[in-house]
Amino acid sequence: MSGARKFGLILFGAILVVLFAGIAIAQGVSKPGVESGDIITVQDVPDGKGSITEEDYNRSFEQTWKRGGLQAAPKEGDAQYDQVKEAAINDLLDQAWLAGEANELGVTATDREIDNELATIKKDQFPTPKAFNDFLKSSGFTMAEVRDRVELQVLSRKIQDQITKSVTDVPDSEIENFYESSKESFTTPETRDIRLIVTDKKADAEQAISELGDDPTDEEFAKVAKKLSVHSSKTEGGKTVATEGAFPDPAGADIMSAEAGTIEGPIESGKQFYVFRVTKITPEETKPLDDVRDQIKQQLLPTLQQQAMSDFVSDYNSKWKSRTFCASDYTVERCDNFESDGRLESADPKCYEAGAGKNPDLACPAPIELPKPMAPGGNSSPGALLGQTQNLPQRPVQPSDAESDAAGAGGAGALSQLGAAAGQ
Repeated sequence: MSGARKFGLILFGAILVVLFAGIAIAQGVSKPGVESGDIITVQDVPDGKGSITEEDYNRSFEQTWKRGGLQAAPKEGDAQYDQVKEAAINDLLDQAWLAGEANELGVTATDREIDNELATIKKDQFPTPKAFNDFLKSSGFTMAEVRDRVELQVLSRKIQDQITKSVTDVPDSEIENFYESSKESFTTPETRDIRLIVTDKKADAEQAISELGDDPTDEEFAKVAKKLSVHSSKTEGGKTVATEGAFPDPAGADIMSAEAGTIEGPIESGKQFYVFRVTKITPEETKPLDDVRDQIKQQLLPTLQQQAMSDFVSDYNSKWKSRTFCASDYTVERCDNFESDGRLESADPKCYEAGAGKNPDLACPAPIELPKPMAPGGNSSPGALLGQTQNLPQRPVQPSDAESDAAGAGGAGALSQLGAAAGQ
């Protein structure tokens, strides 16, 4: 290729790059960001609920420090300021994310559902109307804001129900694997019906052998047992049932290996002597898979539903983080444009050095009890909505829950913190 032709191709390529850049600038091709007038923009949230303003943040900040049990709003530079700030932002993101997810899933809350939920909260958590009104005054919440939180509570529970109830069956392969790995739980061990005489003296056992003879009747065995045996079965004519490990060895082992019909003994075990006859042997039996298939399904279905919820939470966190853009002064881990070294800006760098806790001269940030961010599902009890501290039992934690928590959305904690505003 000639030098002139090569130069022409290079020049042509450079012109294309310049033209493309010019078109991109003209059409506004760039990474999404915060919209004008917002401090945070969450895309694809209806009714403007994804546009978070500084006024929204100030309201959330006030409500957050009050429910954190602080006596006054922390000032910038205070040890607790950054914690309250981050919790306030997370609370706003919770509301936007959940509203967006409910819209995409087609989940709604009627006025009647909101009214009923609020009535339940008042009845369970506030003994008098005055107590509820006092809460409104102390928490910084208006009645309209309370209803908004109740609506989110209803939506969260509905989302959880929709996800978990979408799993209605268990694959045959999982049922079969469970059966094979847990066969012992479907197995009835061998049992033996026996006639038994236990004595504390060898002479008494030998006397029992002598009186029984080679083939005593049930009545004859019962008579000897009542006379000489110290075992509780004497009142039943010596009748009892033996299983593996029911009696001390070597008598126990001999009972489980003896032929039916013959008198055995005396066998010394510990300080006692055993005389017995096996009358019936019921072999070990494992129930076939088809007989326990429905039982296994009922055992596995809740676990699969929990896993579906866990997977949903993980996807939920990832999806909504990718749609969340925050102004530089309001970035938290849940913002797509977040970058951090994991340290509070207000903290002395020495607070993150080894042995910092032993240095009395350091004023490091102290943790306060604030709600963690969350995703739909999990504990959606009414008591969780307005800051009541009682937590209901949760489902078993799945490994992916920990990953969801790390993503900044509280995993299976769901709505349990979404409206925690009643104060401590």
